Amino acid sequence: MIKRYILLALLAFGGKTFAQVPVVATARDSNMVKQLFFAGLRDKMTDNYALALTNFNKVVSLEPSNDAALFELANANLRLDRLSDAELNIRQAINIKPNNPWYQRLLAEVYKRTNKMPELIGVFNQLIKLDPENEAYYFDKANAQFLSNQTEASQKTYDEILAKFGESNELLIAKKRFQPNSGASESDIVKLLEGNQADIKNYLYAAGLLLQKGNDTEALKVLLKAQQLAPGNFEVNLGLADIYGKQKNDALAFASLKLAFESAEMPLNEKVKIIAALFSKLSDPVVAENVTVLSKLVAEKNPTDAKALALYGDVLYQQNKLKEALVQYQAALKLNDQVYMVWEQIINIQTLLGHYDDAVKMGDEALTIYPNQASLYYYTAYALFKTGKLDLAQSNLKTALQLDVDNKSLQAQVFALQGDIYVNQNNFALAKTAFEKAIAIEPDNYFIMNNYAYYLALRNDDLAKASKYSETAANAMPNNSSITDTYAYILFKQQKYDLAKVWIEKALQNNTNKNGVYLEHYGDILFMKGDKEAALVQWQKAKLAGNGSEVLNKKINEKKYFK
Repeated sequence: MIKRYILLALLAFGGKTFAQVPVVATARDSNMVKQLFFAGLRDKMTDNYALALTNFNKVVSLEPSNDAALFELANANLRLDRLSDAELNIRQAINIKPNNPWYQRLLAEVYKRTNKMPELIGVFNQLIKLDPENEAYYFDKANAQFLSNQTEASQKTYDEILAKFGESNELLIAKKRFQPNSGASESDIVKLLEGNQADIKNYLYAAGLLLQKGNDTEALKVLLKAQQLAPGNFEVNLGLADIYGKQKNDALAFASLKLAFESAEMPLNEKVKIIAALFSKLSDPVVAENVTVLSKLVAEKNPTDAKALALYGDVLYQQNKLKEALVQYQAALKLNDQVYMVWEQIINIQTLLGHYDDAVKMGDEALTIYPNQASLYYYTAYALFKTGKLDLAQSNLKTALQLDVDNKSLQAQVFALQGDIYVNQNNFALAKTAFEKAIAIEPDNYFIMNNYAYYLALRNDDLAKASKYSETAANAMPNNSSITDTYAYILFKQQKYDLAKVWIEKALQNNTNKNGVYLEHYGDILFMKGDKEAALVQWQKAKLAGNGSEVLNKKINEKKYFK
């Protein structure tokens, strides 16, 4: 079968493929190592392998025995075709943990790419020791021996397969390569099909060998013949999807993948892996549309499987289809209430939709099952804050801080929310303390920095500090209209009208939601610069955009600025 001779790649609808490898966990003593490691994983998920290398190298410099980081370094170097570096990294990881099969398998991929067949044989010997019942390792070893011209050794390995696993069509076909005038050339591989054209495994085997030799054109012909015999065979259709993907024929690739997904024989876990591998590509409208179709198909064919419904919910959520995603998550929760992330996603969506009472109720229910999850206390506290239950919200936040002292990002969010609550309780001294703690913990969280700066500006409290924080946030995120508007507002407060005009215009360039407050601020700045007619135009635009404040109406009616 194809999967025994190649690692069948996952279609990415853009000519790229993804190898299926796990995220390997290891003990990391320091917070810095932990943060760098997960930053590297995030870079990897977005295909930013160069930046991932930087982060994983930092991990290894801090903790040379971190085998998981070495594995990820090897994986990133392999993606970047830095094969010698990949080999060095994975061999270092194996020296630390020689019995990790994923490390051995990655080394095998490196040796395949570098055509080091004798070394590849040694890797399969180790994999066989680790998993002696995995028949595929024996076939791979025999194939590597054959390609190394170790014909006798290859025959002995096939004999071992026969003795251990019994006769099979796959074994019979593989041994045909030892017949006179046989050498597994392209023409010979195709001739293998003629003896038993009804056996799809023969076609899969032949296509696998052709792909291994880089002959995608002949492999495609073989798989198309196989598809005629068995249109619903998911392995055939996955093979076709893989080849079409390499050819950048997105339409045919998706059509083949959809046929594979429609097969009840294709394991659900494999479908989940393929869809999950495409999450980082959902910003592409074509990929998003295709993945939505596939995930919906999985959900419809597995209506009693919580994982399948949650997967469809994840795809919808990634596309900001919140209401539709909520339906899928709620259905998944009814089937299985023991999946923590489903609870969290439901509460998150309810909050984003403004259904705060529902979020509070859901949070309380989730905490009866997961009483030690700090994130749940935070999400529930936010919903309580939005419903005006400030003391109860503060109580939940204190619990969150006690439960998770290592998650610095969550701690920063908790202190920032405490700051919001103190502001609403008119206790600005405690609010300032909370915001300062949040920024100290996570100094690159520009949203927290922006909110704090805005609160300071509203009260004319330390405008110099407000300007410093706001300038930092605006320079870091110049395309975020909320942040650039805050900076323009603070500059306006400081009577720096020329610079304020520059930044408010940046905010308006990205004002896709037609925020009337930004337009009002623009009018205020223009007025102070002496352009009163233009200011009036912007104030009127602000009103048309939904800004109905009494002060704005007064500005329009009297054609002058009011605080």
